Amino acid sequence: MAGKRYNPDGPSAEERALERFTELMIKKISSIKGDWKKPWFTENFMAWPKNLSGREYNGMNALMLMLLCEENSYKLPVFCTFQRVSGLNYSTDRQGNHKPLTDANGERLPQVSVLKGEKSFPVFITTFTVVDKETKEKIKMEDYRKLSPEEQKKYSVYPKLNVHNVFNVAQTNLREARPELYEKLCERNNLKRPASLDDEKMAFAPLDEMIEKKLWVCPISLEHQDSAYYSIAKDAIVLPEKSQFINGESFYGTLLHEMTHSTGAEGRLDRIKPAAFGSKEYAREELVAELGSALVASQYGITKTIKEDSAQYLGSWLDVLKESPEFLKTTLFDVKKASSMIAQRIDAVAEKIEAKARPFYCSVAFLQSQDDTARLDAFKDKGDFEGLLNEATEYYDGNGMDEMYTYRYPAQHTHDNVLIENEKWALVYNGSVGGTYDLMLKYSEEEVRDHIRRYGIGRASEDVKNFAKDMVAKEYLSTVKVRSPKFEMPTGDILCAYYNRLSDTLDIGTVVNGKFTERHSFAYDHDKDLTGNLQNVRTALEAMPEYQYRGDVAGERVNPQIDLMDADNDGNT
Repeated sequence: MAGKRYNPDGPSAEERALERFTELMIKKISSIKGDWKKPWFTENFMAWPKNLSGREYNGMNALMLMLLCEENSYKLPVFCTFQRVSGLNYSTDRQGNHKPLTDANGERLPQVSVLKGEKSFPVFITTFTVVDKETKEKIKMEDYRKLSPEEQKKYSVYPKLNVHNVFNVAQTNLREARPELYEKLCERNNLKRPASLDDEKMAFAPLDEMIEKKLWVCPISLEHQDSAYYSIAKDAIVLPEKSQFINGESFYGTLLHEMTHSTGAEGRLDRIKPAAFGSKEYAREELVAELGSALVASQYGITKTIKEDSAQYLGSWLDVLKESPEFLKTTLFDVKKASSMIAQRIDAVAEKIEAKARPFYCSVAFLQSQDDTARLDAFKDKGDFEGLLNEATEYYDGNGMDEMYTYRYPAQHTHDNVLIENEKWALVYNGSVGGTYDLMLKYSEEEVRDHIRRYGIGRASEDVKNFAKDMVAKEYLSTVKVRSPKFEMPTGDILCAYYNRLSDTLDIGTVVNGKFTERHSFAYDHDKDLTGNLQNVRTALEAMPEYQYRGDVAGERVNPQIDLMDADNDGNT
């Protein structure tokens, strides 16, 4: 392993950042070395780090910020740049002039500032330069991502690692100067353990489903034996049975460790090659697996302790970290990729489980004539509900979902009674007005979601419309986690876009001191996705005279752009 590099001009920002990272990691590993049963992240410091806007930091930055919170006992894992703190004290007009913020009485609000003597902590942000291989012209990364794989081959992508410095909110006077904003941050950052994680039953539905239905990238087998390992040769994970572990967290922590190993196989992240037990390469891979599994576990409120057979590498990890901070950099990048791969798969499975657990019911045959109901009454009166359902399904004409008659629950009216329900059907009886039978065909949330994407919600029931709003709200939140939608107007105005579920609109306005001021509101078009709706908004804004640039040169005009950049400039990637 190469030693520290000599730089005659002094250490670069990246080198200084790595030194801080290494210092933190050495402290953590040293504490575990003294008691290897200690968790990587204690329960009080497992909440995922975010910026003031609620955007999550990526895996590498999140890991180090969690360690920083634990070391300094920061209860609230919220961070911001010096510039962002200063921005809480003023609003900016269209000419770029700053105006101090005031309260309802016109009094200037108390200044928010970083406390004297506080030191910032570095985070990494990767920016990309995309260049056409032939013309050498540059395009935005957002535009590059929209290209087809074939079109992307015409461009070269050059990543650049930048360092930004952030402060925890505990290093500011935010709590005293803006108590309402501080309380909102506290509410937004409560740690929620997964409801399905039960130490006695050892149940965490997404991972259990991945094992049972073979939804991971390689097979996972539970066998009555004493070893947990990932086999490179067989590309398979083997664990002892659940009953052999002391609790659920021990089982799932071990499972995530081996899953992290499996991400590095050839054809996936291409990280691991067969290496001798105890070698430097093997030790490094163990560190990736430990940090990666600890990071994923923390996302789901699971406390992860070091795997017993990994504890022997604690000393070698310390030695190489002291020798070369560059070792930590490459390791953290691998941890970021591996943890992201696992978390994405867990979230996808969790979403499908949730969708399957809550079906929709579509009325496909409403029977009210005496001739029809008399035949069904005979089965009902005998208590033969299986026969009743079989008879009722004969009336189904095979048509697909009708969103107008699709509901969250089968019983929709007073006196409705669900006589029988199975995986596919529900039969509802209403004894008033002579008695009626309503045959309901069940659809999964995914099927309803697909139907909405195809046909919109113009004639849908209120239940389907509400579900469509939930879909948009979820898509919006997923987008915000990566990039905050905003419009950079030719006049210099920076407009943010928020989805308002209550009114089913995209609200456009400015954000000052964490407060959104609406300027415009556009009805959401459910025949299009979020990107399509944002494009519609851009077109509408472009047509408004108040946002059209009028320069000294006649006819000079710049089109507004939808920008999905980091509004806080806080190093979050």
